[in-house]
Amino acid sequence: MNVRLIYPAPFTAGVYFDDKLRMNSYLFKAYMITNTSNAVNHHIAFERLKHFIYSEIDSTIFINSEEVDKCRAMASAGLNITTLSSEPVDQLVGLMLHSKLNAIMDGKITIIESEISSTLGDNIIYLHDESEKTEVDGSAWWSTGDLTHCDEQFADSDKILSLPLNVWRDLELAWPTEANLVPGDNTVVFADFKRDDN
Repeated sequence: MNVRLIYPAPFTAGVYFDDKLRMNSYLFKAYMITNTSNAVNHHIAFERLKHFIYSEIDSTIFINSEEVDKCRAMASAGLNITTLSSEPVDQLVGLMLHSKLNAIMDGKITIIESEISSTLGDNIIYLHDESEKTEVDGSAWWSTGDLTHCDEQFADSDKILSLPLNVWRDLELAWPTEANLVPGDNTVVFADFKRDDN
């Protein structure tokens, strides 16, 4: 049986706009429907949603990815940034969250409609639903099921690539079948092996 759910998620984040950094209080509401009768998968999907919002997005800085120098400076300073395809207005933040959270929950639970509002946005509520046509890039971080929320060029990869399955398994949030598929660590480390001529 499909169950309809509403989850209100308040969070705080910075907004870099018009050469200024300001803090903002957001309220994101997800209107969801379950797509499986497996209670374990419901729990994991919901915990993934909460983890992404409260461990990755809360206290981030939303910034236009075209602000390349500012993005690099903030990332180099160790600040948590979330790059967007345009200016970080509430509507765009809502669209990105709607898409990213659906990707993270992998169809186990689907956000069919969402709302976002913020203090700096005068508490105007922006609505988005699954049937709405958008012009956002479908190949960017907001369409992947991992924890990425920044353009790759600004991420500190340090020559290490962690596969999405491993990320969720390390957090004990892999789907039950995936948790048993890959034993051990599936982190890929790129090394420069020197040839020994002796």
